[in-house]
Amino acid sequence: MNTSPLKMLGFTLIELMVSMALGLLITLAAVQLLLINQSNFNVQRGMGNVQENGRFALDYINLTARSAEYSNAIGSTESGIITDASELPLGAAITNKDAFISRGNFTALGAGNSDQLVVRQWVSVNMPNFRDCEGNVVPVGNFSVTRYFMRADSLANSTSALACDGGYYKDGDTTVTNYADDGVVLLSTVDSFQVLYGVASTTPIPPVGQRFPVRYMGMETYTAILPATDRPIISALRVGVLVRSSESIGANYGTPADISVLDATVAGTAINDQRVHRLFTSTLKLRNAI
Repeated sequence: MNTSPLKMLGFTLIELMVSMALGLLITLAAVQLLLINQSNFNVQRGMGNVQENGRFALDYINLTARSAEYSNAIGSTESGIITDASELPLGAAITNKDAFISRGNFTALGAGNSDQLVVRQWVSVNMPNFRDCEGNVVPVGNFSVTRYFMRADSLANSTSALACDGGYYKDGDTTVTNYADDGVVLLSTVDSFQVLYGVASTTPIPPVGQRFPVRYMGMETYTAILPATDRPIISALRVGVLVRSSESIGANYGTPADISVLDATVAGTAINDQRVHRLFTSTLKLRNAI
C-alpha cells in the first residue's frame, strides 16, 4: 500500500502573477490598438465630411455666380455682382440696405470676419420653373437676387453657418420680394467665407472685348472706390470657404497652423477645437461679362 502524500495540482503564486502580468500587457496592447484605429477612423470620417461639404458649398455658389447678370439688356456693363445700393430698386421703407449689397467683413462669426456676396440674374421666358436658393419660384421676366452670408444656425447648434437668401424684383419695383430675411442654411460648419473680385482693368470701362481679370481685390478695396461709376468692371470671382468637420475627431495634434483664406488670415488658435479644418477655393469667370 502506497502511503506517500498526494501531490497538490495548481499554480504557484509566482506563476499566477506572471500570467496576470502577461494578460494585462496583452489587454493594454489590444486597447491601445483599438484607440488608434478609432482615432484614425474619426480623422478619415472628418476629412470625408469636410470634403463633401466644402465641394457642395463652392459648387452651389459657383452655379449662381456663373450666370450673374444674364440679362435682357444686351450690352449692359453690369457684372451682376451687386456692390452698390443704386444697382437695385430700394424704396424709402427699406432700412436693412446692408443686406442688398456685397460687403467685406460683413459679419464677425466663426474664425474672424466673413464677407457677403450678392448676385443678380435675369429670369427669361425660357426659365419658367426657375427657383431661388430658398426654393421659391421666381416669375419669368424678373431679376433673381441671391445673397450668400454667414449667420448662426440654432438647429445645428452652430455659431457660424453659410446661409443663402433669395428674392426677386421687376424693373420699376421699389423693393425686392421675399428678400432680406434669415434665408436658409446651406452649410452649418463654416469658419470663414471670403470673396475677391477679379477686375478687368483699372478703369471703369475697359477697351472693347477686354473683360479678362488683370488683378484681384477684396470687397472693401473695391467699394472704397468712389463714386461707384468709377469702379472697374468685375469679370471674375475668387471664392474661399474654410470648412470644419461636424464632429470632433477626438485627438489633439497640437495647435494648427494659421490658414490664409484669400485676403484674410485665420489664426490657428481660433480653430484649435479638435476638428478637421480644410480650405476650399475656386476661381471662376463671369461668363455673361464677356
